[in-house]
Amino acid sequence: MRVYLILLFNLFLAGTVVGQVNNRINGAVKDSLNRPIPNAAIKVISGEDTLKTSTDDRGKFNLSGISTIRIGLEINAFGYLPHMREFIYDQGQRTITLPLVVLDRDAHTLKEVVIKAQVIPIRLMKDTIEYNAAAFAVRENDRVDELLRQMPGITIDREGRALAMGKVMNKLRINGEDFFTNNVKDFISQLPADMIAKVQVITDYGDEANFTGIKTGESQKMLNLVTKPGRSKGNFGNTSINGGSNERYGLQTNGNVWREKKQIGAKANIISTNNAAGINRNISTGINYRDKVSEGLTTSLGYTYDNNKNSNNQLDYIETVNPLGTIKTTNNNDRLTTSNKHNVNWSLQSVAKQSYFQASLIGSFLNSKSALDASSSQEGVIRQDLKNRNFTAQYTPNFSGSLAYAYRLSKPGRNLSVGITAKNGINNTDENLLSTIGYYDTGMPVKDSVLNRLVDTRNRSRNISATVRFSEPLGGKADSAKTKSLDVYYTFDMEENANDLLTRVNNLYRLNRVVDSLSTKYTSRYTAHLLGASYRYASDALSYSLGFTAQPNILTVRNEQPRNTISHVGFNVAPVANVSYVLTEKSSLNLVYTGSNVAPNFTQLQPVPNTRNLQNVVVGNPNLRSTFTHAAGLQYQKTDLKTGAALLLGINGNVIRDQVVANLVLVSDTLNSLKQETNFLNANGAYSFEGLYSWSQPFVENTYNLEFRGNVGFANNVSYSDDVLNQNKGFNFSQAILLRMNKKRVSLTGDASYNYYSNRYSLAIGNLRNIQVYEFNLSMKTFLGKRYAVAFDALKRVNIGYAIEARNPFLINLSVEKSFLKRDQGTIKLQAYDLLNQGNYLIRSVSDNSIIDSKNNQITRYLQLSLNINLQQFGG
Repeated sequence: MRVYLILLFNLFLAGTVVGQVNNRINGAVKDSLNRPIPNAAIKVISGEDTLKTSTDDRGKFNLSGISTIRIGLEINAFGYLPHMREFIYDQGQRTITLPLVVLDRDAHTLKEVVIKAQVIPIRLMKDTIEYNAAAFAVRENDRVDELLRQMPGITIDREGRALAMGKVMNKLRINGEDFFTNNVKDFISQLPADMIAKVQVITDYGDEANFTGIKTGESQKMLNLVTKPGRSKGNFGNTSINGGSNERYGLQTNGNVWREKKQIGAKANIISTNNAAGINRNISTGINYRDKVSEGLTTSLGYTYDNNKNSNNQLDYIETVNPLGTIKTTNNNDRLTTSNKHNVNWSLQSVAKQSYFQASLIGSFLNSKSALDASSSQEGVIRQDLKNRNFTAQYTPNFSGSLAYAYRLSKPGRNLSVGITAKNGINNTDENLLSTIGYYDTGMPVKDSVLNRLVDTRNRSRNISATVRFSEPLGGKADSAKTKSLDVYYTFDMEENANDLLTRVNNLYRLNRVVDSLSTKYTSRYTAHLLGASYRYASDALSYSLGFTAQPNILTVRNEQPRNTISHVGFNVAPVANVSYVLTEKSSLNLVYTGSNVAPNFTQLQPVPNTRNLQNVVVGNPNLRSTFTHAAGLQYQKTDLKTGAALLLGINGNVIRDQVVANLVLVSDTLNSLKQETNFLNANGAYSFEGLYSWSQPFVENTYNLEFRGNVGFANNVSYSDDVLNQNKGFNFSQAILLRMNKKRVSLTGDASYNYYSNRYSLAIGNLRNIQVYEFNLSMKTFLGKRYAVAFDALKRVNIGYAIEARNPFLINLSVEKSFLKRDQGTIKLQAYDLLNQGNYLIRSVSDNSIIDSKNNQITRYLQLSLNINLQQFGG
């Protein structure tokens, strides 16, 4: 009897289960900056039942077992306002996939979380590295650049630029929105560090790519700063006055109004210094305006003006290899340049749920004049002296405009976008060139040659490009956590240049005589098509795009003197690869490959001699083909969520086909001596590869940070000398170790680095040329009491291998400052630079068959007194 009762009971339960509905709901939860919110509490009320789950690390959730067709949904996350809604399942519907749920921040709750929750220093996402500012030491008056210096993989160079893994970050956003001029360098030195909650380094392909998901072209590094609650608007500005020794003075002022919908900024600067070659002066002013006209619609307008006067003295030592021997050239150049430049830009952007629109206009106007006094002495295969006095006037107006539109069609994932860009530029140059050449015989001067040329160059360039992209979703359901798409795209690009070169000569017998052999009129037109198709896959952890492109192109050059037309057709096929893989919550991997065409430039195509430098006359080649470059990069990132240790590895490489290279030949001149002449050819064989790394380990609650970073690279550069192939094998290696300490009253940074550069030519006479640089730095800043600070930094550099006499400088700088006014808004500072007067500026560059060591004349020892007033007020 008991057995029958049990069977009847089980049958009843089975019938009940069969009769129940098993519905599901899934979705994603993110914040206003499109960042996933992990561990958000999900609660579904289904009749008398309450079901619970939470979001994963990607902000995703999936909940099943729902037995009613009407449900209530509640989402809660620390630091955010709750989200509540009701849903009804349609007849036959078993799954509800929510549109993206965006939670708004709750200032009160977030403050509690900052105090109680564990601080995770670094977080890795597909295209983003996120730093938690709370994990790094921030003093009361620190600026954002001082915060960035502490973050692994980020460096601030001596010019104040922010770099991530060696790449300059060119674009700035605050809370995901464009910020004034988007200039990273300007604002990280102004904004207070204590207003920042998160720092994000984003691999950005542009707003249109973010809308459509189609990432093509070259990416850039973007810096996004996420502010703390209540710090997302305000007024801020700065005025600084300074004066010092060596005719040094400056006035810099700026003011900015930052509101939720409007941004208005203005600046004005005047800076004057004496660099031993003369007075350098810069006067600049600018204004920018940004207005969020309505939800999703933003317009901006900006204008800048720059007036510059620059005096410069530079010494160059050049070694040029040739099958006949080595040419050793010493140049001493004094140049004075004045310029005026106006820039104006306007943009309009609309981002809606189904569409994206962007329009922009940019104009620039440059007027410049320069005077050059140069002397050159050659030894070796050629023994000559050359003196040049050149006067140049240049006028360069440029205009460009762009339109882009993207639309999400009715089927989820189906997108269509179109874009067009047009540019028009003019470059008018008038030059008065006076050259005197001294000739030698068996080491003794024997004769001089004087030549005065008037060279007028008129160049107009036009460019138009258009792009169409279409994306079609493949397979799967609309609510799938994985998406697959087929992307097809086409780009048309046409660049046209019209060039008019007129050369006249003044001599004892005739003035303004036109030299037909040094004058020409010609046009060049480069037309390129790019047809591409790729398969795109996206999931929580893995996203990739794989495909190929076909790139036909034609380059046509038409000469009027002599009258002829030359055309070259090219065709390239290249794969497309863009992979982002979050291996774990602690590590990620990114791979990018691109292939691109580049047309020869004006100088390389111009078929008549360019005689601006009589010791190296340049003659273009209208028969050149376009250059194709294969480029790839691989980046690996790993972090320890508890300790904050971070490892960043990168490998970059490129291979170039049909590269335009120089062929430097020795020819006889009219006085039966030799001179260099540069022609151009297409050649294969050029490549370069580089590996770089950064490893950092904070300890003692991030008070100290130890970092190792370095890179190794090798390259093969191709050129010709007297029609003989010359390969330049280059190798570089650098290694640095840094130790930082950041306490409330003192900050200390010490680092040591070693850099090695080597170049070896394949020509038999090419010698191994290498330089080594050892560098040791120590900088310290200590705060005395509440209002005084003393700073010290020292640098010792050891230079080995330069052809120019190079001291091993020991640079010492000191400063003392006192703050005043309410909230320390005023600062007066006395600075002493290069106390031992040992500064020098050395640089080595390699160009074709030449190694060039350059030294600039600069005054590096000076005193400066500055007064700075910094006014700011930020609120929610």
